[in-house]
Amino acid sequence: MTSRASDIPLDVGRLRLLREVGLRGSIAAAARAVDLTAPAVSQQLALLERETGAALVDRSPRGVVLTGAGHALAVRAGEVLDLLGTARADLERLAGSVSGPVSVASVASGAATVVSSAVGELRERHPRVVVTVLSAEPERGLGLLLAGDVDLAVVDEYDYVPLALPEHAVVRELCTEPLVVVRPAAPRSRRAAAIADLADASWVMPPEDAACGRAVRAACRTAGFEPQVRWETDDMLLLVRAVADGHGVAVLPRRSVAVGAADVHVQRLREPALTRRLLAVARASVADRPVVAEVLDALARAAAE
Repeated sequence: MTSRASDIPLDVGRLRLLREVGLRGSIAAAARAVDLTAPAVSQQLALLERETGAALVDRSPRGVVLTGAGHALAVRAGEVLDLLGTARADLERLAGSVSGPVSVASVASGAATVVSSAVGELRERHPRVVVTVLSAEPERGLGLLLAGDVDLAVVDEYDYVPLALPEHAVVRELCTEPLVVVRPAAPRSRRAAAIADLADASWVMPPEDAACGRAVRAACRTAGFEPQVRWETDDMLLLVRAVADGHGVAVLPRRSVAVGAADVHVQRLREPALTRRLLAVARASVADRPVVAEVLDALARAAAE
């Protein structure tokens, strides 16, 4: 008797490939993500289409997109993979296993401070935990998290710039810190600075497509002026170095200012007193894995120092 498509079990590996194509927008990108060749992925997708009896991908000269059936199945594939991740976490918890690799995407200033300190502590407490760190702005970090390329994303959220966090994610606030005014080392003033006091200054600032750059520009505009930006970079070390060399003033998160690395003076900021929150985000399916939970706890301890 001939088997119907509905009688054939769906292969989880092929479901994952379909989801990867949907997430990454091409067969070539999906192949790179799972360390296969593009022809191998195409072959597996063709087998999945035979298993389901439905067209799942639409191939055209402009690329590959999921059909309606493909999109619906990719959503279910994500749910299946999350369920398998939860099952893995249950098994690891029962075994009491605190070992293995954990990948973290972090904003650069968080990586240089909180993440670096946490990884150093983990190396002493749990030498079998291997943490890899990738520097990434929040949008990219969250994208890597949702695609399953990293286990954790350390992101920041600023006043004036709300961050869209993924649904069904576990979010842990690590700390809230002030933004401070960074000036060349002289003259020194202990008085807090209002942002309106800096209207005529030259500025050193992250670009407007970076959250810090958007937040500071919004505060300046609310105070009634457009900042005169002379140096623009998302490299926090270069920003502080440019201030030390007299190219302008900056308003940056306190943890991002390594005073010892450059001769600068840090002042409190008032009117407005801007803040940023540092957050650790994990997919719900992996947050309960003992090794991931241990990294989250280490991040929280480091942020509290």
